[in-house]
Amino acid sequence: MSAQVLKPDVLILGSGFGGSLLALILVRAGRSVVLLDRQKHPRFAIGESSTPLADRTLATVARRWNIPELLPLTHWGTWKKSYPELLCGRKRGFTYLDQTDLSDVGSSTFDGRRLLVSASVDNDHSDTHWLRSDVDQFLFQLAQRSGAVTFEECRYELDHSPGQWSARGVGAGQEFHIQSPFAVDATGSGGGLLKYLGIPDQTSSLRTNSRSVFAHFQDTKTCEQLLVESGINVSRFPFACDDAAVHQVLPDGWMWQLRYDDNSLSAGFMIDQRPEVARQDLPVFASASDEWAWRVERSGFLKRQFSGAYINRPASGLASTSRIQRLTTQAAGTDWAALTNTAGFIDPLHSTGIAHTLFSVARLAEILTDGRATSKNERLQSYSARLIEEIRCVDELVEGCYAGIPDFRLWCLWGMLYFAAATSMEQSGDDAF
Repeated sequence: MSAQVLKPDVLILGSGFGGSLLALILVRAGRSVVLLDRQKHPRFAIGESSTPLADRTLATVARRWNIPELLPLTHWGTWKKSYPELLCGRKRGFTYLDQTDLSDVGSSTFDGRRLLVSASVDNDHSDTHWLRSDVDQFLFQLAQRSGAVTFEECRYELDHSPGQWSARGVGAGQEFHIQSPFAVDATGSGGGLLKYLGIPDQTSSLRTNSRSVFAHFQDTKTCEQLLVESGINVSRFPFACDDAAVHQVLPDGWMWQLRYDDNSLSAGFMIDQRPEVARQDLPVFASASDEWAWRVERSGFLKRQFSGAYINRPASGLASTSRIQRLTTQAAGTDWAALTNTAGFIDPLHSTGIAHTLFSVARLAEILTDGRATSKNERLQSYSARLIEEIRCVDELVEGCYAGIPDFRLWCLWGMLYFAAATSMEQSGDDAF
């Protein structure tokens, strides 16, 4: 079988929501794109919680590049009406619950153990939790239908000379040879281009040091149900506390809880590993399941919440990571660029990931759809420097929250710094990215 030879304007490696969205924008703007992925859709992924800033940026992208199919995804109400087949969850804001002493909640002390931050005026205009397997596949297929050439389950080798990228391989039984003047790394932690180019890593300079154990669960009790059972009046809350990115603040980290409309729950422990606070008395866990069970059982609230729960995603069961932080020293060159999640990542705390990926997609799309070749290199350098600086800023804010534990009030004060920054961005103009 002879190889299919393609010469697109842009080669994109990785077809998560960032890579697929960038491909969609470029083909709608008249550029030719080839999108390669070593895996196949649909596939499990985390990084699921949108924010007002993420939704506003997605709406700006939809209008800027005439992609009306994206607009319903910017609010829960329009999403449910337009794409009921794509699973999402309602997110009215952020809920923080103090579990640092591991005792169960009680009505006499609860007011000092919670913080609810409202982010929308009603359910219809609320943000969303994305079931990434659904959303990533939706954007991938939309890019495909719009004209992007796609190869899934690929095996390929890269080659590079200044101004020319080459990828030779096979996908779905089809051999291909791709030549392109520009390549984008959207592979996330895989870092395909970064590794090929030998770009130095600077993860060791980051302050945050955390790892995770996570999955999606069915038959978990809601936080609100447990609070009511404990005699707590929830009628004063600005929103149902489970319609949020729920953060259970624990003595050695925190737990995220994101509830979907099918009542499944994305949940994961984030464990602080900074050397100055690393606990020496932790058991030795034989498996991720053993660690999960220990962390749930030690908390009165979580023990009640997960009693009878079972994993429904992914099929492989609980996932466990080593340190999740990473940061490159360079996020773009004269003929390449990396999206946010490839350039670096800090922590899911405060749901910064989707918005930041959308920012990098929008910025890069502006550069790649602009015909001014004379300023392209300068703009790519600026893109790289700005992206790395922003990741460092997120690192400082996140590490401050971890450093506040076990003082829940101090944790919340650090969180307010993030919300002040996010609100400032939300109130700026549409060109903020």
